[in-house]
Amino acid sequence: MEVRWFRRDKPAVLDALRGGQRPLMATTTASGPVDELVALHIELGIFDALDAVPVARQRDGIADPLLLRTLATLPFLPEAGLDPAAKLLFQEPALLLRLGWAPAQIQSGDNQRHRHPEVGQSESLPCHPDTLRDELRRVEAAAWLKVQRAGVAALYRRQFVRGQVDAIDGSGLGNDFRLVCLVCVSGPRPTIVAWRLLEGSASEKGREAAVARELIELALELGGPDCVELLLADALYADGPLIAWLAYEKGIDILTPLPPDRLMYADALGLARRGLLEWARHRYVRTIRGHKQMRTVEVAAVGELTSWDSFVAAARGYGVSDPSLWVASVREIAPQERPLEECWALVSTRRFADGDAALQAFRPRRHIENDGYRELKEGFGLEQQRWGRDAATARGRTALTILAFNTTQVYRTRGGERLAKLGIRRLRRQSQPELGHPPVVIFMEACYAVLAVEELLDVVGRPVHQGLLPQRNEAHRPLGPL
Repeated sequence: MEVRWFRRDKPAVLDALRGGQRPLMATTTASGPVDELVALHIELGIFDALDAVPVARQRDGIADPLLLRTLATLPFLPEAGLDPAAKLLFQEPALLLRLGWAPAQIQSGDNQRHRHPEVGQSESLPCHPDTLRDELRRVEAAAWLKVQRAGVAALYRRQFVRGQVDAIDGSGLGNDFRLVCLVCVSGPRPTIVAWRLLEGSASEKGREAAVARELIELALELGGPDCVELLLADALYADGPLIAWLAYEKGIDILTPLPPDRLMYADALGLARRGLLEWARHRYVRTIRGHKQMRTVEVAAVGELTSWDSFVAAARGYGVSDPSLWVASVREIAPQERPLEECWALVSTRRFADGDAALQAFRPRRHIENDGYRELKEGFGLEQQRWGRDAATARGRTALTILAFNTTQVYRTRGGERLAKLGIRRLRRQSQPELGHPPVVIFMEACYAVLAVEELLDVVGRPVHQGLLPQRNEAHRPLGPL
């Protein structure tokens, strides 16, 4: 296909409009919150990282960076499926211009896929959704890891990852995949700082601790050795050697539920049965799937225990002569009272002041479920709409969705909103160096112009009675947007 170029020539466009010539195309240059999210994505370096992604197979047609930028925008849209989201995006030429699509591409497309008249050309403009899906299949896992590093490093560098308390847990995506995330839960909103999409044998039980170690090492590499002080872990992701490695090599405390099949749990339960523990009752409100519930528990500090053989052996390997773990027991009283035999325990390398302090420290872990996985699955449709059945597509969909999740979390903060506004101003400097908000782009046969709405109405003979744009002479016209 021959590329058609347009020159910027405002006087020529105005003369053509006054002469009654019909424009070739017209679009605005702003699309609301999605426009700002795309600008924030750019400011955080996501598009730069995608532009550098190598692809497994080179082919003629649309440039790979353009397709990847388009794919990275889809999670911001309300439609979760790839086809409906692409259809919605392709109805927004302003956004397509932001992503780098040329006017000729938006109007006529940029390849000949699905161009047969009987197929229906409209859904293939500027490209068919299958072209986007094929692009995901052409990106290897190592390339997505580089994008992950770049995206998370930008969050740490700009100090959008607040606090030093992280949580780790996994969640299934259908029957074939399991997503494991390391999430900073100490800030105002959870931020995913590392993740892995496991498939096949890699998602089998027994390998969780190895995955947890990989994610923690990645976070320490990107955020610095002091970015994590306390790790809240599900029991599956914390075995004895990992706990010792965190405490004695990385200087990170861990707080995790104690599995009931552990000898240490039996020791704590035995002390409770003999009445040797001092229980204190506490009430608090918890949120389950968006619903608040009052809960009453009794908490008792058990103290130091040593009956976890794998931890003791690993700790002695780091030169600790007398390793031990601090334990607290928790029993539910309301909304449903549980017998003593069904109480659960928390174990930690940190010595808390009492059992309630340990319980309150563990409570932020709920953010990884309520505000993390729940948002990814229900808000972004990550589980039901994976954009394809193969692993390569699932990896790409997961990476782009988590990057969009993090950008959305940043956008909802005050600093993120300011950065998004800055990104919007930078983008607008490329297309409207003299105009107010929102301008309109008018394309004629060989040229285009960026016009204010009032100016457009005036030139077509329908001026407004009273305009809102300030009246300035040429001497006082600003050189660019404020």
